[in-house]
Amino acid sequence: MTDLPYATLLARALKARGVTHAFGMPDGATSPFLDAFRAVGIDFVCVRHAGAAGVMADAAFRITRAPGVCIATLGSGATHLVSGIARSLRERSKLVAITHQVSTALRDHHTHPVLDQVALFKPVSRRVVHLQEPMAAMQTLTALAALDRQTPGPVVLEVPSEVATTTIPDAQPEWGLRARPRPVPEVRAAAERLRSARNPLVVVGGAEASIAVSNGVRRLVQASNAVALTTCRAAGMTDDSHPLWAGTFGLSPVVDANQRALFQQSDLMVAIGLDTAELPTRWLPGWPENLPIIRIDAFDQPGLPGTVVDSLTGPMMETLDALCEAAFGPTPEDDPDAVLHTTAWSEAALTAHRTACAVPFHDGPDGPAATIRAVQEGSPPGTRISLDAGAHHVTAAQVLRADTPNQLLQSNGATSMGTSLPGAIASRLVDARTPAVALTGNAGLSMALGELGIAQERTLNLVVVCLADCPLSLIHHPEDHGDQPHQSVPSIHPNVEPLAAAYGGVGVTVQGADAVREAVYAAHERGGLSIIEARIDPAPFRRQM
Repeated sequence: MTDLPYATLLARALKARGVTHAFGMPDGATSPFLDAFRAVGIDFVCVRHAGAAGVMADAAFRITRAPGVCIATLGSGATHLVSGIARSLRERSKLVAITHQVSTALRDHHTHPVLDQVALFKPVSRRVVHLQEPMAAMQTLTALAALDRQTPGPVVLEVPSEVATTTIPDAQPEWGLRARPRPVPEVRAAAERLRSARNPLVVVGGAEASIAVSNGVRRLVQASNAVALTTCRAAGMTDDSHPLWAGTFGLSPVVDANQRALFQQSDLMVAIGLDTAELPTRWLPGWPENLPIIRIDAFDQPGLPGTVVDSLTGPMMETLDALCEAAFGPTPEDDPDAVLHTTAWSEAALTAHRTACAVPFHDGPDGPAATIRAVQEGSPPGTRISLDAGAHHVTAAQVLRADTPNQLLQSNGATSMGTSLPGAIASRLVDARTPAVALTGNAGLSMALGELGIAQERTLNLVVVCLADCPLSLIHHPEDHGDQPHQSVPSIHPNVEPLAAAYGGVGVTVQGADAVREAVYAAHERGGLSIIEARIDPAPFRRQM
């Protein structure tokens, strides 16, 4: 058995798990990993700010379902990863973060720039491992195996200098890759409840936003004739053309006031992959305390408020299909879209319900909703739109449509500004066939401007739409209800024409839905980098929030 560099083992183990890209800001001590990545065909993307690496790795996982990988140097480089890692914890994203540490022999004597990185990452990670030279191979493979054997989340590997350059006995990088199949839980009691329900409500969260689980959700909704709601993060998990689709909840208080009525009418809630991390505190509990809940999740997640009468923990698609068949029998082979259950829900009432929810989002030709719709209308079908935090996220979550999970890259678990542009860049890199738009605001764009350098050096086709609304509306709005003067919330518009030109792109400023639609269409047709400043009237945000 021959020895091999530790970095080679790690690279091979990540490649075996489907990783195609890694993101980060390296230093000399992490260069062995870059060489190893290159040798196995993992494309390393050098970010302009280490904070973007965690965001890009999170986006890469959501799109590819292979672990997202980010890498940073020690000290301040590691601290920059915290927001992205915390985001992936709340979003249940499989992420591997690799950080450098000084050699163990020097750690107690060398203080610059040494931090206790294990303590730093422990609150925001599923597992943090300080690698030790004799055990580094097994520590690494065990940590990677945990990605599939516990509630998904980030794993942090802290690599001291002596481990980064060491050689180890040859090991199997595929070790732990194939977890033992998990059994489908007993569903008979839950099936009887579902079969007896007159007003079942299927509520879908983003805990496992995959195509496979989405198919299981859609089959259950269709067969049970249930009303379906999703969190914003779970957009695309259900069919939004279904006559009993009720929309999204959890971001806009105005919309949520209407959505609460559905919970009041329901006699059974089926919660699929629903995590309270997706719900703001003002929403909780959100449903009547005595509403019976069937909870379905891949991993045990206690803490869902209300009366959980059945907790089905297991492989989600298989569990959904087992519940559907136990409740309503097998789906007819000649009619896979058959409705197998009669409920008291009315299609006409749901149409009226959706209409009521949509009223605040009819906001004129240069309102935020009209502008955001125009962005999607001007883009090719299936375009992935990456959203930032801010007032526009509240509006976008209501007006944008998604045919598949993660067509809208967004967060409502641990969201932060400056994520839209890195997310869209990651999308173009790991899924080059799908067009991408970064939808952001002035401040969000300013926080991530440097990452445009990646689009330039990689000649990416990327459309960036910046909603120019003068103040930071999400902050500005609450102040309107008090006596305090507006302070510290104005945002200066960058001049997008020279800004885009500096990165080899085209910048334009437009206003009005028609002009935005045309500008977005032209940007996709032209290719390369485009930055579109879309000036909007921010006043409608007030009634949408």
